[in-house]
Amino acid sequence: MLSDALRALRETFSPPFRRVMVISVGLTILVLALFGAGLQWALAAMPVFGADFAGGWVDAILEFVARFLAVIVLIPLVHPVVSLVAGLFLENIAARVEAEDYPADPPGRDQPFWQSILTAIRFTLVLIVVNLLALPFYLVPVVNVVLFWVVNGYLLGREFFELVALRHLPPAEAQGLRKRHAFRIFLAGVIVALFTTVPILNLFAPLFGTALMVHTYKGLAARSRA
Repeated sequence: MLSDALRALRETFSPPFRRVMVISVGLTILVLALFGAGLQWALAAMPVFGADFAGGWVDAILEFVARFLAVIVLIPLVHPVVSLVAGLFLENIAARVEAEDYPADPPGRDQPFWQSILTAIRFTLVLIVVNLLALPFYLVPVVNVVLFWVVNGYLLGREFFELVALRHLPPAEAQGLRKRHAFRIFLAGVIVALFTTVPILNLFAPLFGTALMVHTYKGLAARSRA
């Protein structure tokens, strides 16, 4: 698995992926900027009690709490936003990895464009909901990091693996393969989740995750045929 991760890391920053990388990161920054602007608008729309009310302390406390919560909420949203944008390019990334590293294997089938968008949106919503539910635990030191890796490792492993597997297998067979190798796929997902905790690198996590899952799928599929 470590060799697959190192291989995927090299491919993430290789020339064939640079165009997708630049577009994906650019759109991600744009979407995050829009989220940030929305939060700033919400902060500006907060009611103001004025300096005559408790000496202005109420306004100061409310502003501090609101800005703190805005940052705490925005951080877990970074990865879902990255995943949403990159979801538009996952088919292209998977196809490139398959063509370069597994030229003798039958090529995968690209999912229809609108189906890919709906899948990306569904996965993004799941990530947002689950991470917001876990938000109170993210405030607990040590627990927050471990919980983030476990929860997102499971979600990322499941989603990325099925996206890759569905290029080659019917849905039932793809799910069956995932369930038979659930622990291995979970560990691969944790590696992707670890990648997402590194600032700047987290913008490239979906590209890395897709490449890693292509190698993971190919290894498991070869083992199943043996």
